[in-house]
Amino acid sequence: MLGFVGYAIASAVGIALAERWSLGLGDRVAILVVPPAVFLAVVTGIRVRTGSERIVFYETALPAIVGAIATSWLVGGSVARVLDATTLGIGTFLVFGRLGCFAVACCHGQPARLGVIYGARHVDAGLPAYLAGRPLWPTQLVEAAASLALVIAAFVLSDATAGGAALVYIVGYAAIRFVLELVRGDPARSYWLGASEAQWIAIATAAACAAWRPSVATIAVALALAASALVLVARRGRSRWIQPPHLCELAGARALSLADGRRHATSLGVSISCAPLPDGRDDWILTSTSPDWSPDQARALAKSLWIDYEILPGRMAGTIHVITPCTDDR
Repeated sequence: MLGFVGYAIASAVGIALAERWSLGLGDRVAILVVPPAVFLAVVTGIRVRTGSERIVFYETALPAIVGAIATSWLVGGSVARVLDATTLGIGTFLVFGRLGCFAVACCHGQPARLGVIYGARHVDAGLPAYLAGRPLWPTQLVEAAASLALVIAAFVLSDATAGGAALVYIVGYAAIRFVLELVRGDPARSYWLGASEAQWIAIATAAACAAWRPSVATIAVALALAASALVLVARRGRSRWIQPPHLCELAGARALSLADGRRHATSLGVSISCAPLPDGRDDWILTSTSPDWSPDQARALAKSLWIDYEILPGRMAGTIHVITPCTDDR
C-alpha cells in the first residue's frame, strides 16, 4: 500500500517539476514511465535469478535514473532537468518505501538501548528470530526522514542550476546511507573488505558527482566517505565477526546446538555449544582458533545475541564462556 502511495506522490512531484520547467512529452515519459518500468524489470530479474523477491534501493534506483537520462537524451530533451525530476521522484518514493520497510521489519537496525521492538509476526515475515523482542535502531524511519529532508532541500534549490537538485540529493543521500549502514542489522547484504555493498556504491556515486560538478561540498563528501572506507578496511579483521550475516549465522548455530546438544561452527570458524549449569543458567561456550579472537570479540557477539549475559574466560586458549539465564526453549 505504501509503495503505491509513494509512486502516486512521486509521480505528482515529477509532473509538478515537468510543468515548472516546461518539459516536453519525451522528457515527461522519461520521468513518469521509464523509472517504474526499470524498477519492475530489475525486481523481476532478481526474482527469476534468486527465486525470491529482493528489493535493494541502489540496485533499482541507479538503473532507473540511467534509463530516464538515456530516454531524454534519445529524444533530444533536457537531460539535466530529467535527472533532477527523476531523482527527486525516486527520493519521494523512498520516503514511503522506508515506512513500508519499518512496518514489516525489513532493512532493520542492530540492537540498541532504545528503539523499535518487533515480535513474532515480524519473525514470520523474515525478521531473524534472535532479534525479536529487542530494541533495534529505527534505521528505516531515520532514512525516510532524511530522504524527505533532502527532497525538500533539493526542491527549494531546483531552479538554481539544472542538475543541482539531483546533486544535492545524491551526495546527501550517499553520506546518510554510508553512516546508516554502520547500524543496519539485516543479514541479507554483501560485504567486501569490511564495507557493505551500499557503502561502496555511496562512495562511487559521491565521487561521480564530485567529478561531474566539482565544488568544496561535493569533493569534501567524496573524500570523507573514502577516508571512512579506509578505516573500515583497516578494521575488517575484527569487524567481520559482528557483521549481520555472521551474527545471523551464529544465531542459527546457537539454535541448532540447543536442539541437538552438539557443537556447531560458523563459516568464520566460531564454534558454539551449550551446557546447562546446576543453578539453572546456560553456559554457552564460544571457541575460535583465529588470532583475532578475544574476549572483546566474544563480548561483542554476546551483546548482539543475548540481552542478559556474563563473559568468563575459559581455561583453554580461544575458549570463552557466555553465561545466560536458562533458555525458554530448553
